Amino acid sequence: MSTSPQNKTPWRAFWSLSIIQSMNSLNEKGVQFMLIALGIWMAKELQYPLSILIVLPFVLFSPLAGWLADRYCKTRLLQAMVLLQVVVLAGMTAGLFLHSLWITVGFFTVFCVQAMFFSPAKKGLVKDIVGSENIGFASGILEITSMLALLLGQIGALFIVYSLLKRWGAAAGWEAAAWPCAVCMCGAVLVFVLSLFIPRFRPEGTRPFTWSLLWEHFVQLRMLWRVPVLRNSEIGIGYFWFIAGTMMLIALQMAAEAHPVVSSADFMQVLGQQKDSALLIAWISGGSILGGVLASVICAGRIRTWVATVGGVGMTVGCLLLALIPYGTPYFLATLSLTGFMAAGYLVPLNALLQDRADNDKRGDVIAAGNLVDCFLGIMSVVVQAGMKAVGLSPQMQCGVLALTSAAMAVFIFRNTRSLS
Repeated sequence: MSTSPQNKTPWRAFWSLSIIQSMNSLNEKGVQFMLIALGIWMAKELQYPLSILIVLPFVLFSPLAGWLADRYCKTRLLQAMVLLQVVVLAGMTAGLFLHSLWITVGFFTVFCVQAMFFSPAKKGLVKDIVGSENIGFASGILEITSMLALLLGQIGALFIVYSLLKRWGAAAGWEAAAWPCAVCMCGAVLVFVLSLFIPRFRPEGTRPFTWSLLWEHFVQLRMLWRVPVLRNSEIGIGYFWFIAGTMMLIALQMAAEAHPVVSSADFMQVLGQQKDSALLIAWISGGSILGGVLASVICAGRIRTWVATVGGVGMTVGCLLLALIPYGTPYFLATLSLTGFMAAGYLVPLNALLQDRADNDKRGDVIAAGNLVDCFLGIMSVVVQAGMKAVGLSPQMQCGVLALTSAAMAVFIFRNTRSLS
């Protein structure tokens, strides 16, 4: 076991890690939206309980996940989680072919727990593989490939289920979800084989297991909060996930208002609206991917925090324009992409800064605490958007509110990170 990359081409290990985490994200988002589509077919609203299931493990078990990533070999933990993904997808596939929603959702719950343990191991490996001098570029690429995978999983799942139902008939809902899930399982097997070639690094954490790890959330948060650079970086990162979640819900509301469903009993009509929603989100995500690539290139060799400030200003302008431009026009779609472009540029240097400045023996704990904050703000995005909708704010007015909060965050990031550039 080595303490630093010994391969002549260490980037090979990093690109392998990128593929592994991308497939994990694609499979998780893909099966989530397959289940959402199945729920629509069954006249059940599964999107809300599934969204809670994704977040809940991070809230419950973040300290344990961080401790494992610090105490044991991150590569071994990563490999174990990828293998668990194969088992979970096999179980979900069996549940779908057996027409059992309980079995399918039960295995999806295990998938959510797997994703929670996977996260600190994956992020903690980045610095081990590429070092501090390349972490800005590497962290950005990891985020971008994850965004692309989430986008492909979301849109791909809805499109595939929709297409299979058109071919096989509206009665084939279980099979239309089962076969894509089986394909995801086969892909996960190949990814597990790839994970066996990731180099191992000696863990630097020495703390023994204690049962208090099951409720040490505030200890991890205090560790994160007492270091100004980590605290400020995480505040910025958390805001990204807040605005991302809020913008996704606003986009869904826009699509629903623009394409009202006449009869909820018409499954194909409802699923068609879901397709429109996914395509609308694709404009945001497409811009995010391009913005993340550019920010990663700019931060290659050095973390440049001014990129986050520029991204914050861009998010402010984008949200303001979305509040003013009529929905559905080419200018509106271009502005969606612009907003996603700037948001990704805002995120990349902050993520790199958090991973780089955390102590090596505490990096897993810091990342786990950050995940906890991100999940909390993700929940807040649901509450805030639902509140704005409940009080009668139109989607355009909601974008105006986000413009104000983004402006405040841009000022915060500028004041607290400018000396770190």
